[in-house]
Amino acid sequence: MAHLEIKTAQGTKRLKLGDGPVSIGRQPDNALVLPDELTSRHHCVIEPWEGGFRIRDLGSANGTKLNDQKISTDVLDNGDVVRIGAVELRFIDPEQSAPRRRQNVPDFEEAAKDNQPDLHNRDTLDIDLHAEVLDAPTNYERKLRAIIDSAQDKPFTDTDISLVDNRGSTLHQAESSGLDSGTDEDDTGEGIRVFRLLLLACFRSRATDLHIEPRVGDAAVRMRVDGYMITAVDLSMAIYQRIVGLVKILCQIDTSRKNVVQDGHFSVAVKGRRVDYRVSLTPAVHGQKLVIRVLDSAHAPSRLHELGLLPWMYEKIRGIAVRDAGLLLACGPTGSGKTTTLYSCIREIDVNQRNAITIEDPVEYYLEGCTQIPIDHALDNTFGSILRSVLRQDPDVIFVGEIRDTETATVAMQAAMTGHLVYSTVHAKDSIGAIFRLLDLGVEAYLVANALDIILAQRLVRTLCSCKKAVSPTPSQNMKMGKLLGGIPKIYVPTGCKRCLRTGFHGRRALFELLDFNDQMRDILLETPTIQKIHNVANQGLFTTLQEFGFQQVVKGTTSFDEIARVAGSD
Repeated sequence: MAHLEIKTAQGTKRLKLGDGPVSIGRQPDNALVLPDELTSRHHCVIEPWEGGFRIRDLGSANGTKLNDQKISTDVLDNGDVVRIGAVELRFIDPEQSAPRRRQNVPDFEEAAKDNQPDLHNRDTLDIDLHAEVLDAPTNYERKLRAIIDSAQDKPFTDTDISLVDNRGSTLHQAESSGLDSGTDEDDTGEGIRVFRLLLLACFRSRATDLHIEPRVGDAAVRMRVDGYMITAVDLSMAIYQRIVGLVKILCQIDTSRKNVVQDGHFSVAVKGRRVDYRVSLTPAVHGQKLVIRVLDSAHAPSRLHELGLLPWMYEKIRGIAVRDAGLLLACGPTGSGKTTTLYSCIREIDVNQRNAITIEDPVEYYLEGCTQIPIDHALDNTFGSILRSVLRQDPDVIFVGEIRDTETATVAMQAAMTGHLVYSTVHAKDSIGAIFRLLDLGVEAYLVANALDIILAQRLVRTLCSCKKAVSPTPSQNMKMGKLLGGIPKIYVPTGCKRCLRTGFHGRRALFELLDFNDQMRDILLETPTIQKIHNVANQGLFTTLQEFGFQQVVKGTTSFDEIARVAGSD
């Protein structure tokens, strides 16, 4: 049911909104009486309109603000903040499915003074004295609901989430009763209910990580959305402890130990699909910090054509995916989407006719038709040792999660030269830097020159939300991009709305830099390789740097100039 939340010195109060108008002002005949000198006698009215509610200013002296903007008439969206004098009201409508703002609202500014609603004989709410009001929801629930309701796609709710432990047993069934109903009187149920809300907030915001860190007196909850940390809510220590206890039970972790590093995993079942979570608990000053990695592939590209590659890049990578032998190396920092890209390449392979094996640390996503092997340092199962073993398993395609040492690099390149198709990753700044990273690991130059076919460097940048605003580029921006793309009349900058959680960005995409090996490149590596020599040979063909690729996205309006400068800026 739609209602208003009013913050007062006595706490937060609620006023239900029904079928009739609710006037707000100083006079006692208003439905909501605000004893504030900055409030007019009849300040504004909130009334039903086209299945929702709108707010009209009634010619007040100091005006009515909606989300810090003066308005005469406007539609109310769930979570909107109305400011009247020094009083702040929040409009809450849990059943509202989508924003209705800017839908041809008639302008009643002139008619407002002569169009006062009939408000007599209504129950009034004097927020300063003795009104009888509903219990307000907890602050953390209101903030979580605001994040949850900001998403446009809402295929399920928190009551549809079943919690499954690391053995595959469902501990808390969706739509169940008892503990799972989560009443305020039931401490265990409250922890489960809040945890489900946190998981739903991660689903709706596309968060990749959930952080819960205890502090003095409370626990801070943050989510990593599009690569950035966003503060969600503050939880009481009692709720925090219940959530940690619940997570430990799901992960089969010893609940009595609190001063050691603990790891585990669990999953949830929701609407016919399963999502896995990886858990890390680390002792901090005020208790264990809980970090949960969300392994949800629903928002990640799964096929090569979905990555957003330039046409010539797509043809090069697609060509190696169907070859019998070769080496495709993806490079970039942690979290740049390298594994997602290589998974997309593996899905181009007919795994029914070819034996595909992956070696990963850890295995995060399931690849149908592939043999996936996790490494285990405790058993001395490293990338190098498992790779040697895998070569005796008659593989056609091998995916090595990361090249970290000379042994892994050498074996991977030897495999590529002896009739195997190898995919792997390495940490390097760009495609040319990946060559010198391999040489620095101690790999022989002839191996690098003869084994490598393609090096693909990449970064992830945030894409602008639909609330973006067009501006003219500054002279320095135009000069920097103009060298590559010519004169640019306009670019876009972030603004911020509910959908993007006020960040101005919604989602991410990859920037790519592809270095194709040819005979000239191999000759340089066998002599005295330098960055300049390699760069000169690369520029003779189709070669686009990460920054050049990014500037193309700026011109298209996909992302902002500052975002490209942050991610792919050159020294």
